[in-house]
Amino acid sequence: MTLLQIFFVISWIIIFILSIDIARKQKFNAIHFIIFLFVWVFLLIFSFFPGALNYVWRIFWLQRWADLLVYSSIIFLLYFVLLLLKKIEDNKDDLTKFIREMAIYNWPKEKVHGEVLFLVRVYNEDKVLKDTIDSIFEAGYNNILVVNDWSTDESKEILESYKDKIILLNHLKNRWGWAALETWFEYIRRYGKTDYVCTFDADWQHSIKDLEKFIKILDKNKDIDVVLGSRFITKTNTNIWIVRKIILKLGILFTFFVSNIKLTDSHNWYRVFRTKIIKDIRLSIDDMTYASEMMDIIASEDLKFMEVPVDIKYTEYSLWKWQKSSNAINIALKFIWNKFFR
Repeated sequence: MTLLQIFFVISWIIIFILSIDIARKQKFNAIHFIIFLFVWVFLLIFSFFPGALNYVWRIFWLQRWADLLVYSSIIFLLYFVLLLLKKIEDNKDDLTKFIREMAIYNWPKEKVHGEVLFLVRVYNEDKVLKDTIDSIFEAGYNNILVVNDWSTDESKEILESYKDKIILLNHLKNRWGWAALETWFEYIRRYGKTDYVCTFDADWQHSIKDLEKFIKILDKNKDIDVVLGSRFITKTNTNIWIVRKIILKLGILFTFFVSNIKLTDSHNWYRVFRTKIIKDIRLSIDDMTYASEMMDIIASEDLKFMEVPVDIKYTEYSLWKWQKSSNAINIALKFIWNKFFR
């Protein structure tokens, strides 16, 4: 027996032990079983009957049986890389769920009543946070649900000064916008009794005056489930950079082709939902990809929506916090991966 055959015998034994262990833990699915069985049989034949492979490689029009071995190994390794990536994503999801439950657990279980509940995610917004919260209260609204996404500046101290006026959920680790949305939504599913919920930026970009348009549409159109803010449906007072505008327009096309939903602005945070539909919206993709997933859910759940023009004011501060335009490619690829392959 050659050294290569000895190596494959050892590999065969290891895979056999692993398959038994996984089966014992009941973590095998049909695909895993078939792949493990194929590799196990392949190694077994090669180890003890190497001549049999001379007939196999001809089926695949290969020059040598060793080529078949190399190609099969590459496919096998690629499969396990994909499994590993999925495991990493699952672990991230579990961590986020734990952080979400801790945030909700550490706040009194209070029913939220009223017409509108504002959802504000805060991550290092101490320079403008007080102005944002005060603008909501000054407009006559008094229901604000804040997720402090593990801010490291003075944001937490500012929020603590409002603790008798707001609902404050603290993430024990920064989990980005999608996790904040799901934390809000989960709290609303359990304790929300308002008519509408509004996602509102903490960096003072949104105009509170635009909210009247959202509410008016929802009050008059009982079949509309969600109203989406748009910077492009008509000419608005939005000082957006031309390069950024082009990227957002490409994002609109991407959303149309992948999710089959026609929009004029697919990545605008300013939105108002009927509280009753929150149960149908469950996000699972992290970072800015959640914005595409949100539109995909609206399309797949056949939720009725309408767009309204809104004014977004981009200051030097908010532009500094913007994500890089080059990240749009990463967002698109990650969304495709999660939609079709995860």
